[in-house]
Amino acid sequence: MGFRISVAAGLTVLALGGCTSTVGGSASPVPGQGPVITKADPCALITQEDAGALGVQYPGKERPARKEQKVPAVCRFTELDDAPKASSLEVSLSKDLSLNDYMNGANPGEKFGIGGFTWTRYATILGPNYCSLTTEISPDSFVEVTSDSPDHTEANACDLAKAAAPAVAAKLPGGEKDPKLTPPPGQKPPEAGGPLVNTDPCTMLKADQTATLRLGPTGEPMKSSSDPNVVGCEWGDTDGEKGEKAFDLWFYPAKAIADVPILTSQGEPADFDSGDRKWKLYTRPGEKVCAAGLAMTETSTVAIIAGNLDDPAKACDVIKAAVPLMNANLPTA
Repeated sequence: MGFRISVAAGLTVLALGGCTSTVGGSASPVPGQGPVITKADPCALITQEDAGALGVQYPGKERPARKEQKVPAVCRFTELDDAPKASSLEVSLSKDLSLNDYMNGANPGEKFGIGGFTWTRYATILGPNYCSLTTEISPDSFVEVTSDSPDHTEANACDLAKAAAPAVAAKLPGGEKDPKLTPPPGQKPPEAGGPLVNTDPCTMLKADQTATLRLGPTGEPMKSSSDPNVVGCEWGDTDGEKGEKAFDLWFYPAKAIADVPILTSQGEPADFDSGDRKWKLYTRPGEKVCAAGLAMTETSTVAIIAGNLDDPAKACDVIKAAVPLMNANLPTA
């Protein structure tokens, strides 16, 4: 049975179980031979510290070996929830299966010297957007590290596998210890930074400006329930339960504008330049809600949600009036 078919079928199994096998060990190798793997525990090849450095979730989820299908034990470390451009990582470890039997005729490709071992990329039935790097430990044991492309292109399919290989190699006899791990771009969420970090969103509209916009004079601070970095301010409308809705301003100090869900959920953006600021306006025909976004930096964003509960044609009116007023109050990038 082809190895890639069984692995692809096993991904759903990986999501169900925990990493439950006993901690693996290696007997002292015979001179001139590789170590004897007595227990296959692929989850032990990536520590919590490794996972944090690589931008994957810990602990991994293991699928036991399937000897009859010639598939070794596999541990899957999924990407972080807040990293939409990331890849998951899989580590396989065999103790009684040769690399040749496992690969079942797959063609070896490029070789990489990483962590004291030679890793070979093999072609797989999952296509060039999937990367398999293997190194042979002994005639009947090997390690495989795999990743896929977060944007479905061949160019970066191996980025995470190559980044993780030093961590795996460090757990093997003869491997280089204390590796410096560098995650691929986009693998970890960006850290909060830039001009929004120490800026109070409730100071972005002054009392005389809110009066012009027919909003309440004082904004109420808000915090995201899912992201402690995200803060906001809400100014209530002054025309009752209908007409203009409340005006919400949010600061995202660690998220690119393309990754802000309250913006992207409102439809495709249109350019909305105001002064020297390059805003984006998000609206759908017939919708009563309008949104606007401003990329302060590549990884920080200002977002506005407003609307008109009576007339969808006026949904963006208050935003278009507020943005020129806010421009002078917003910090510079």
